[in-house]
Amino acid sequence: METVITISGADKAGSLARLVVFLTHKGYSVKGQRIAELPSGTRLLKMRIGLAQVDKEQLAAELKQLDPDFSVLSVAFGEEGGVVKAASPAQSAEALIKEMAAQFPDIVALVRTYGGAFAVDARGPALFEAGKRLGAFNYRKEWSFGSPLKMPAALRRALVPALEKFCKVEATDTQLALPDSPFCGSATQVNCCEFVTGFMQGFLDAGPRSMYTKVQQATCKAKGHTHCTYTVAYDI
Repeated sequence: METVITISGADKAGSLARLVVFLTHKGYSVKGQRIAELPSGTRLLKMRIGLAQVDKEQLAAELKQLDPDFSVLSVAFGEEGGVVKAASPAQSAEALIKEMAAQFPDIVALVRTYGGAFAVDARGPALFEAGKRLGAFNYRKEWSFGSPLKMPAALRRALVPALEKFCKVEATDTQLALPDSPFCGSATQVNCCEFVTGFMQGFLDAGPRSMYTKVQQATCKAKGHTHCTYTVAYDI
């Protein structure tokens, strides 16, 4: 059984990301969402969550604390929700990727939420592809101006500064080490290292003179190594 929650005041940039992360941390399983526009022009957010019972008053109070503009207009259970099929898992994933682009670089919680939406066997490939898209987006937005850099200058002078928005990076011409990657997993957190692999690959692929590279994760802190490290193979 599922529940559909209708929320007003959540049409601002970043609202979806905040709500998805907040509800996930509270133990709600977010299954989908869509924006419904009324004839008056008011836009309402309808979110589908995997619980049969939700305390409307408690949820409303919690969302008010998150943002005074958020208001819970209705909580509909089961078929009464009417819109439970409005947002497919693919659409939900796409919405989260768009939020990552909008909130970059403050995306760690979003990436974990995104990864947690997939079964274990599908999680790695999904995170890698999402990372590729964000890496390419970041390159085009911030690094595509001026003369393109070839390897290894593209790694040291562009990719490393991009990654340093997340954490400390140690680099050679063919390897990057993240001593404390915020994307690495733990006993209680989803491991999202494949997102970082994809981010590096997408970033370098977007550069006209660094596209012929292959990024692979070599070690992972979650698997007992001291660092998360990544190798970058290329021809000069």
